[in-house]
Amino acid sequence: MTCGDDGTWRTDPAAYLAELRREFPGFGIVADPWRPIWMAVRGDVFIKATDGVVLRQRLMELSGE
Repeated sequence: MTCGDDGTWRTDPAAYLAELRREFPGFGIVADPWRPIWMAVRGDVFIKATDGVVLRQRLMELSGE
């Protein structure tokens, strides 16, 4: 995490993407955080989100955790 100019904490997108890939190895996960688009794909399953946190929540729901 890094601190922005306004004092808010921000997650490093590359680090968060790497963490998602480690946590969900069965999915192909790609992101363009500046657009913002985060996606996960496995077979016929396609999940799209606006940020890594939302994508992780959706992946957790899908896996039943």
